Amino acid sequence: MSRRAPDGPARGRLRRRGGAAARRVLVAAALIAASCARPSSEQGGGTAGAIAALAENEIALAPGGIPARSPGEPPASPAPRAGAAGDAQVARAAGDAQVARAAGDAQVARALQRSPLRALRLTGKPTDGRFEAILAFGAGVEAAAPREVKVKLAPAQKKAPLAFRRPVAFYRLARALGAHVVPAATARRIGIGELAALIGREPNGRKLLRRFAVMNDGTVDALVLAPAPGPPGPRWVSSRRRSVRFDDAPELDVWARWARSRSPARGERASILRDYLEVLALDYLAGNGLRKEIVIDVSAGALSLEANATAFPLHVKAHELDRQLDRLVEAARFPRALRDALARFGPEQAAAALRPGGIEDELVPPRALVELEERRQALLSLIEAKIADRGEDAVLSL
Repeated sequence: MSRRAPDGPARGRLRRRGGAAARRVLVAAALIAASCARPSSEQGGGTAGAIAALAENEIALAPGGIPARSPGEPPASPAPRAGAAGDAQVARAAGDAQVARAAGDAQVARALQRSPLRALRLTGKPTDGRFEAILAFGAGVEAAAPREVKVKLAPAQKKAPLAFRRPVAFYRLARALGAHVVPAATARRIGIGELAALIGREPNGRKLLRRFAVMNDGTVDALVLAPAPGPPGPRWVSSRRRSVRFDDAPELDVWARWARSRSPARGERASILRDYLEVLALDYLAGNGLRKEIVIDVSAGALSLEANATAFPLHVKAHELDRQLDRLVEAARFPRALRDALARFGPEQAAAALRPGGIEDELVPPRALVELEERRQALLSLIEAKIADRGEDAVLSL
């Protein structure tokens, strides 16, 4: 007799408790399911593998870089396995692909940080201090003409001088896990004189300058966001993007129904379903229970998370993660790459991604790393419980 993953009363306990308590419940469920699902001789352990280090390529991004896989593109079919040797070969190939993709993502982030800033245009309310910026990608690269691209830029303001760190941390978490739904985000320092020259013609230019948090060296930290996941290309200029509300959009119910199905549902789009599960996992790991919207790229068949200021809050209330947790518990299938990345992403890897320069460069406080690890283990245990119940190929089929 087999048992399903945590449901009913167990899910209620998870809603009432957070952190370590949730982890204990899910670990217990995993062990129970593993013991009941099949004889021990038929059980297989999950492969952890070695962590792929985040590649920080020092070369400026040349225009037209090619990612390992675009967000809307289905993954390549794996080569046939031949026993342990075949499994090892597939694992090495997956690891190499993740390293290559991490290197490409690092190049995009570095280009956002270093490419010359050509123009700024205020968007939204003046009090928000958000701009559309034009960067010259590829400037300084031999045999490559600069390519102007439009990105989003938000200088730090006095009222919240460190607010830029949360979106950057969320992007770095997504990049470390190989997720495809978060546009590149980084912070760059811009001289106040350069900012004044670029926004001097704005009607409220002087008021904007007075709101910026100017450092002792005369620079302002600014959050720079790519308009869409992946490298510069069609998705960055797509006009077929639309936002849907996370709490009551009918699309969310359709995706949840796909996720609950143990086999591909009628009308299911695998790329959307993979992105949807990445959205739930990333928000859960980052304690982001206040997600307001998701962007759908209709032409690419992909999702995008472009507003991530509520990630890694100082205090996470258990009930705020109910939506993400309920849907993760109900999901019957998960991307294999997500499970494998979770298994590799331990405390050391989290510290390297979110506190790259130690305490001086930390993007999140130490407590956030502890809570991230608790939620990572809880989510991993949930997936492993489902695998013990139904088998790895059935659960990790996306």
